[in-house]
Amino acid sequence: MKTVAFKAGETIICEGDEGNTAFFIVDGSVEVWIGEGARAKIVGALGEGEVFGEMCLIEPGPRSATVIAATDVECLATAYEDFIAAIEDNPERAVGFMKTLVRRLRQMNELMESADPGRRGLRAMVRDWQKSVGPVEADPAVSALSWTMLW
Repeated sequence: MKTVAFKAGETIICEGDEGNTAFFIVDGSVEVWIGEGARAKIVGALGEGEVFGEMCLIEPGPRSATVIAATDVECLATAYEDFIAAIEDNPERAVGFMKTLVRRLRQMNELMESADPGRRGLRAMVRDWQKSVGPVEADPAVSALSWTMLW
């Protein structure tokens, strides 16, 4: 891990950019935005002790949100390779990380519920989408994914 600092108003990560680093906030706060231009909106704020960019520690790839420093911020940055080595050396660290991911998934479901007038949540919205597009042949790798996530 290395210490990095950002000034208030500075963009730390951008939605859609490739990423392989997560950040632990040591001091300060950030805003989490989704969307671009006039359609961009704040979906959350994070402060000391919280993490952002964590999805790329499981699989590096495009960022799902833009994170902007709300105040001057000091973070500890961890790259994918360093994270994998750390949990291989100390598997207990993975438990805390998984708890963060589960908390974020719950928050996302709550956000989806609030976006839907029927407040049905993600599962019901996906079912409606599936009905609207008709039958789709399931990819065996995707079907197996839900089971691997349980174990």
